[in-house]
Amino acid sequence: MPKERIITGIDIGSTKISTTVAAVSESKVSVIGVSGVVESKGVKLGNVNDIDSAVEAISSSLERAERMAGVSVSSAFVTVNGSHILTQNSHGVVAVNPHQNSDISSDDVGRVTEAAQAVSIPSNREIIHVLPRDFIVDGQTGIKDPIGMSGVRLEVETNIIHGSSTAMKNLMKCVQQVGVTVEELVYVGLASAHAVLTDTEKELGTVLVDIGGGTTSMIAYLDGSPIYSCVLPIGARHVTNDIAIGLRARLEDAEKIKLKLSLERPDYLSSDKSRRIEDFDVAEFGLDTDSVPRRLLYEIIDARLNEIFSLFALELKKANLTGKLPAGVVITGGGALTSGVEKVAKNVLKMPVRIGYPKGVTGLIDEIQGPAFAATVGAVLYGSGYVKSGALLPFRKSQGKMNFKVSKLLDKLKSFLP
Repeated sequence: MPKERIITGIDIGSTKISTTVAAVSESKVSVIGVSGVVESKGVKLGNVNDIDSAVEAISSSLERAERMAGVSVSSAFVTVNGSHILTQNSHGVVAVNPHQNSDISSDDVGRVTEAAQAVSIPSNREIIHVLPRDFIVDGQTGIKDPIGMSGVRLEVETNIIHGSSTAMKNLMKCVQQVGVTVEELVYVGLASAHAVLTDTEKELGTVLVDIGGGTTSMIAYLDGSPIYSCVLPIGARHVTNDIAIGLRARLEDAEKIKLKLSLERPDYLSSDKSRRIEDFDVAEFGLDTDSVPRRLLYEIIDARLNEIFSLFALELKKANLTGKLPAGVVITGGGALTSGVEKVAKNVLKMPVRIGYPKGVTGLIDEIQGPAFAATVGAVLYGSGYVKSGALLPFRKSQGKMNFKVSKLLDKLKSFLP
């Protein structure tokens, strides 16, 4: 690669919008500009409901990142979220081109993956990702990269993630109105996985849970590849709402109470039952009382977290993944630092739990080191895979249409093959 390329990731969530600009070379991905957290407008539960407000918020986030980076952003990888995101596994099979002495070529890989896309989905939905899980050559399974191997029959197992055409077109329209071309929409769970999961966790089997403000996204990996994804219309903002109702406080004050509590929560489930938990000081928030029992706040938060993880336990059961993910759960997103989230997740899911922090980038890492920035960092890492593999552009989505070209398909596959 002759010089550095600029890659931009924009994470458009229900409560915040963040932009990361990075310079990508063969050896590293260096962050040169970040927007920090910009309050999201015009987006609810991952879907755009007010284009003008959303454009204003995206423009503000982009301007901050551009000013810090000293560059003008012309294109970006944008995260997509919402309960309209669905997943299904698909199988494709083709005969190897006989004019190549039965050696499998990149064209064969492209054709078989394109064949796997021939699935029946409603006309109002479009494919976001086609993620190869395993290739099969003449009955031999477990092949990750079949190029150069000999065979006459090539098969592939893929995981297809698709979403609502309308929701994705509206999202793209908002980004395009600020003068930025959408290189590709990236499912937020997949983006976060690029930033926080290790290769070992993916190989053993793990599930990533990205707790956003209005939604919570999940993506499960098994044998190194994605196998199941889903999005629940519930997130950290619902915890804030519960606190506001329980304390009869304003939403802004409830959010501050939640954040303050999350920073100083003791292990109140200690075996020392005689230990008294002091009251929590809320005098600065103008409530009817100057203090409230900490245990009351913990119970309010835990009840909502228990609901979130119970719903995901049902999703894992639905996907027949219960007990098959020994690497456990990795929690990321802005809600990952909510008080008691690890303890509740362990109790409900019965698996090891850790908080996922974004990694894999250098430069201004102090600005993006929290779980809340996993998706925007992951979008940059996702895009950097194309630059490092020599691909000029991935599947450019023009006017909301998905142009799946075999010549570009191989470049996309390379970023998922070991």
